Amino acid sequence: MSPRIRPLRFLLLLVVGLVVTYQAWKPLAPAYAQVLLRATRVGLWLTEFSTDPNWSHPTALFIDTQRNPTGIFYLQTKLGLATQPPADQPLLDWLKANPSALRMAPQGIPAEWVMANLVLLIPLMLATPAPTWGVKAKRLGLALAIALVLQVFDVVVSIKASYATAFPGAFNPFMTRVYQFFDAFVQSWDTQLFPFVIWAGIHFRQILPQRLLTPATGEAQRAPAAPDGLSRAERRRQIRR
Repeated sequence: MSPRIRPLRFLLLLVVGLVVTYQAWKPLAPAYAQVLLRATRVGLWLTEFSTDPNWSHPTALFIDTQRNPTGIFYLQTKLGLATQPPADQPLLDWLKANPSALRMAPQGIPAEWVMANLVLLIPLMLATPAPTWGVKAKRLGLALAIALVLQVFDVVVSIKASYATAFPGAFNPFMTRVYQFFDAFVQSWDTQLFPFVIWAGIHFRQILPQRLLTPATGEAQRAPAAPDGLSRAERRRQIRR
């Protein structure tokens, strides 16, 4: 059973963790942005199956590490390029060498805002007591995995909502409204509320009041009170004696 949360100790550890994580996050953010980029490529690819050749996996994602190491850029290559780049050349290098091939400029998503929920999530997870450090590490790993999935979802719906606006008619009206709704939803939740939802979901039983976890008095009275270690047959023999 996990130890109960002591409010003052939890608050102190949370504040210290926020300060340390905030300071450590700046040098770590570019490396994590690369992780998010690769995960988003997979998530976006899974959503781009289409019978229309212009919309069958048309999106290229990249990070210009020299200009913005935490900015994820995307480009609709089927409609946004006059000519297609060679398969053996990195897209960013080819775009810099052939700027005239662009029909529209690549759009950017500030990944530092998408990833910012980790600055709150990590201290929340570390400040919460656990039976062992191994359990705490597993819970932190689970929280980070959930956060990464939500971050990928955030970037994907942002791209879809942008496409629905930039290419009228590319999506039907219902899907356009769906993408716009989820885009607004994740933008209002991702930085502050997602971390609390993930933390509370993993530690649900720990943060509930103790009275909600203990059995009711009536149930305790109905439970059979038997001597420890005795089988039902042994109890009957003792009663007969």
